[in-house]
Amino acid sequence: MVLPAPNQDIPGHPCTPTLSEIWHHVQDKFGICPCHWQLKVTEALLNGDNDIVCIAGTGMMGKTLGFWIPILFCPGGIQIVVTLLNTLGRQNVASLARAGIKAIAINAETATPANFSVSLLTNGSKIIGTYS
Repeated sequence: MVLPAPNQDIPGHPCTPTLSEIWHHVQDKFGICPCHWQLKVTEALLNGDNDIVCIAGTGMMGKTLGFWIPILFCPGGIQIVVTLLNTLGRQNVASLARAGIKAIAINAETATPANFSVSLLTNGSKIIGTYS
């Protein structure tokens, strides 16, 4: 069975937002002005493009924000991001909490059955897994 792309042929699902709408929503939710490349990656993801390559240097380039922008437009969805550091996972959870987005960092200390419960996953929580 082939499923439609996220914003295609799904009754009641809004069309992909414009770059301007994405920019304003990010500004409202995170208090950050996204870069053009972040907007374009988000647009591609929301259009259902499966093959997206984005290269950004180390440092304050906004790669993490690039992960979070699409969830602003799919509030009931589940997103899993894997980080290499527990600290980065906790920072991501804190950043999302400030924006009013529920998230949980799963690592060796927090990998409990309760944190993997169906109710957690079906309420739209975002999961940050750390590999350490």
